[in-house]
Amino acid sequence: MDTEHDDIPDSRSRRGTGPLAWLLALAVFALVAVGGWWWWTQQAQVADAGPDLSPEALDARLLETEQATASLRRNQQTIEQRLGDTQARTGLLREEVLGLGQRAAILEDNLREVSSQAAEGAEALRLDEVELLLGLAQARLAVAGDIDGAIRSLVLAQQALAAMTDPQFISLRQTLAQEISALRALPVDPRDEAAGELDALEATLPRLSSRAPGAPPAAAEGDSRWQRILDALVQVRPSSSQDLISPADRATGEATLALELALARTALERRDEAAFRASLTRVDQWLQRLYADDATLRERRERLRALADRPLSPALPDAGAALQQLRDLRRGRDATP
Repeated sequence: MDTEHDDIPDSRSRRGTGPLAWLLALAVFALVAVGGWWWWTQQAQVADAGPDLSPEALDARLLETEQATASLRRNQQTIEQRLGDTQARTGLLREEVLGLGQRAAILEDNLREVSSQAAEGAEALRLDEVELLLGLAQARLAVAGDIDGAIRSLVLAQQALAAMTDPQFISLRQTLAQEISALRALPVDPRDEAAGELDALEATLPRLSSRAPGAPPAAAEGDSRWQRILDALVQVRPSSSQDLISPADRATGEATLALELALARTALERRDEAAFRASLTRVDQWLQRLYADDATLRERRERLRALADRPLSPALPDAGAALQQLRDLRRGRDATP
């Protein structure tokens, strides 16, 4: 019974609070709307009235303007400083680039000069080689009359000179070619002919009849058999200072003949005509003392006399023109600044 009475007042209280809440919400909404309208009208009035020209507002705006101007000046100074630094760095870079360009130009000049000096040094070295070979060829002709050696030296000089393409060496090459052609056109060296005659004489010696005691005389054509037997039993030998009787004297004579032939060859190598003729004279004397007088010996002696009358030095052409031309050319180049 009590619970039923308690529930009734609660339901009544809930029914009474619902309209009141709505009324409060409408009142709050009305107040908000009135306040918004008032704020909007105030703002419209302020906008219609223009900027605030009061001293306080002007001072505030002036202060803000000064602060902004000071900030702009600081920014400008910073920018100008950075611009100055940039210009200074650009100037340094430009100077460095110019310095590098100048150094590169100096290096190119140095390299060009070194290359030129190297080329000049190589050319001077090659000219020294050519001059040495030409001088060697002239010395071979003047001292020993060595035509073959002189030709070899001139050919080597011609090969060394062929690598030099400067037009100023054309005349020198022509002169050198003419000298080589003139030497190659020479006849056989008289020294070679004389050496051949001495070789032929040495090869003939074993076939000559000996004048030693007991040696059979040379059989003449037309001798009878009894004459040859008589000549084998009885020997008729003239007595003179040239006769060699003992075997020891004959061995000494043969050794002396070989020595005279060696002396003749030595004089022939040196082209000493006086010593060569003297050696041939002594060789002829020893041939008469050592060997019997027959046709072979007479023919050998005649050839020795003809050999003694021959000149040992060939008729050489005028040599040294190329060498003198090269020296004149180098002297003119050295005198040119």
